[in-house]
Amino acid sequence: MSGAAADPRPVVLVPPSKGKAEGGDGPAYREGVDDGPLGAPRRRVLDAVAATAREVDDARLARIAGVASRDVAATRRALAALDGAPTLPARARYTGVIHSNAGLAGRSSAATGVEVLVLSALVGVAGLEDPVPAYRLELAASLPPLGGLATFWRDAMAAHLAARLAGRQVLDLLPAAHARAVAPAVRDGAELIRISFETPTGRAANAARTKVAKGRGVAQLAGTGTTGQLNLTPTRLVTRLDPGAGWQLTVRDAHTLVAVYRG
Repeated sequence: MSGAAADPRPVVLVPPSKGKAEGGDGPAYREGVDDGPLGAPRRRVLDAVAATAREVDDARLARIAGVASRDVAATRRALAALDGAPTLPARARYTGVIHSNAGLAGRSSAATGVEVLVLSALVGVAGLEDPVPAYRLELAASLPPLGGLATFWRDAMAAHLAARLAGRQVLDLLPAAHARAVAPAVRDGAELIRISFETPTGRAANAARTKVAKGRGVAQLAGTGTTGQLNLTPTRLVTRLDPGAGWQLTVRDAHTLVAVYRG
């Protein structure tokens, strides 16, 4: 699992996805779960997931895993066996709208112009090469005995993220549930940039359309190579990014870019 390391590239924070590739050819998750600075909290989450799969009723498990009632039995079996599940690199595991549009599955992390980090209910934060099993677990859920996972990870990975992001430009593409897992002190130590995806009336833009735009943005930034000179300030991003047809980009302030969907 990735630890804190000096990296000249800017960072892009993205959520995971419900859609995940099945199987994998990497080692069982338990073989690496204790490694690195987040090993201890990752082990606590893994143990809590196994206990939850054995003990909670179907309705509660459906909420924790974010699955429909028809999928609870299969999800219970998968979570109970998660420690032995094969892994894939995060870039290949996540297959949702943002990740598929970002096109990261076939790209080495070292060959991207930005460091892409995924905020995850299972592992806390994953780099693109970090081994991840197939899982279903909601960051907004409460997992006994840990409590709310967003709060758990906010505290457990605060020092790691603070060291990893300190002084770097960070483009935050996280939805609210995942943003709550990033401690305020972590944000204060980085140069944080946001993109607000809106309708012309200022309301939040359509979620599916926004995910496509985010994925396109990550693809455009990741494809710039490894110069270490990429500038993510809104005044630079407004001319660099193309979120797709119908979107109009403007600069709101020194840390905020606004993408308005006009259709």
